[in-house]
Amino acid sequence: MKRLTTFILAAAMMFGSSACGGQAQEGAAQVTAPPATVEPAAEEPAVVTASISTAESVASAIPTSVEPLSLPEAVDGWQDSYLAFLDDNYDIFAALWPEGMTGVGFVDLDLDGTPEMIVFDQGASATLGAQLFDLVDGQVVCVSSTLDSASGAFGDEYFSTVSVCTSYFEAFRLSYTTEDGWCFWVDSANGTLESTWNEIIRFDCEDGVMNPVSVCSRYLESDEETGLVVAESYTVSGQEAQAADYEAAANIYLYGQDSGYEASGVFLWSDNSFDTTYEGFLTLARAAIEAYRPIEAENISAS
Repeated sequence: MKRLTTFILAAAMMFGSSACGGQAQEGAAQVTAPPATVEPAAEEPAVVTASISTAESVASAIPTSVEPLSLPEAVDGWQDSYLAFLDDNYDIFAALWPEGMTGVGFVDLDLDGTPEMIVFDQGASATLGAQLFDLVDGQVVCVSSTLDSASGAFGDEYFSTVSVCTSYFEAFRLSYTTEDGWCFWVDSANGTLESTWNEIIRFDCEDGVMNPVSVCSRYLESDEETGLVVAESYTVSGQEAQAADYEAAANIYLYGQDSGYEASGVFLWSDNSFDTTYEGFLTLARAAIEAYRPIEAENISAS
């Protein structure tokens, strides 16, 4: 509980803008309401009742043993497929994000052997927006974005309503958990001095496609003058929940066995040769491919 409370207090002090994915554009994720990944209830929402103490939830979240991780081989030519996609769709990126993109990285989020592509936008505060792409049957598809309009631009066949706000490639953690075994997850978050939210997101592989899953989320509103929390809401698996059950769900990942693997990518400010032009964007992507670290036994420190 101490770690979660500290995070919210820090977020409330740091974040000073109202959108995760850049300027307040149509379809952008907003922080003035709970995350869009909360499923609306048809009638009365099912409330998950609190039943697990913090100490018990922490203890039960710590794995007592860790299974070895084995991955299939990556799809041949994945590098060329992603580069060709960025080349063909640069105009779409430029239209959706006229300020330009700030980073590109490759991480095997769904543990199928072939990395997904993460493209960061400019953001609007200390948190950036992450656009996620996967390689499906030889075609690059957009799986998640902080802009709803990206589904229309790139196609919505595999598009998820779960979006990710974070500022670092290293925020995508590979852990062994008591419920899911090995998996990547991220603590997606953003906010202002008046409101903050965060959402634990797990990455699954469903029918060969990377699928971001909302595990639990928290939304807090604070009094502008006093800073005291005046309203709060929680979800677990998309359903309205109590604070204790949010903590229990979050602890599965916060106290899982971290692998020590560091996801990597390249940001715009890493080199003077990177910029928001067509050539600069493609140069950035090529550098990100060079920086990619496959998940191998020697990269995993969990035991």
